[in-house]
Amino acid sequence: MSYTNLLRNVSLFIALSDDDFDALTPELLPQNFRRDQVIFTQGSNTNSLYIVRSGSVQVEGLSRDGTRSYVGVFGPDQYFGEFALLDGLPRSGEAVALQSSELLVLTRPAFFRFLDRRPSVASKMLVAVARRMRFAESALEHRLNMTPAQKIARLLLDVAGRYPSLDPNAPPGQIELLLTGDDLAALSGVARNTAGEIVQAMYSSGLIAVERAHIVAVDVEQLQAVLDGEGR
Repeated sequence: MSYTNLLRNVSLFIALSDDDFDALTPELLPQNFRRDQVIFTQGSNTNSLYIVRSGSVQVEGLSRDGTRSYVGVFGPDQYFGEFALLDGLPRSGEAVALQSSELLVLTRPAFFRFLDRRPSVASKMLVAVARRMRFAESALEHRLNMTPAQKIARLLLDVAGRYPSLDPNAPPGQIELLLTGDDLAALSGVARNTAGEIVQAMYSSGLIAVERAHIVAVDVEQLQAVLDGEGR
């Protein structure tokens, strides 16, 4: 069974070609978890990417004093743990299945075998990661006293200003740096579920265009109105 469409939702893989996806898909391993089963614990070295095929998973981070620093719930077609593929560092949170769930797992060794076979993919991913890191640094400056919708609008306007499409024939508002709702949540400090609702509302109102779970174009004028407290 091909899981290509699920892989396309992973921001880390946004620059991969169809041939790349075809080569990476066989490395995915399906695993089943029962309700309340721990998938990984904070501090563990399970350096794998997980894609939820069915069910739901809660990822919770704890600060040094034991208080929860963040909570995310991931449902079908969503993913978590992607950057463990790259840095190999211990987990910063704990993941637990909220119900019987089937996950697709891409382990770090399998991922690096894939890169050995396709070295050009590494350079594509390096560009994508570098852009996200550069944008993340600037995004920290905008965690001000704004509503969640204004924070999301501010980030999308920044993307449109910094990373417009390089295609001279692209319509206005098309962007080069593609982000998902989960990416916007992490960058803005808005709760994941809230960010998802805001992105869905913006999509329904025509403020953004979405393809394969990634925002590909924005209406700058309408987003500016949201930022100014005048938009929908």
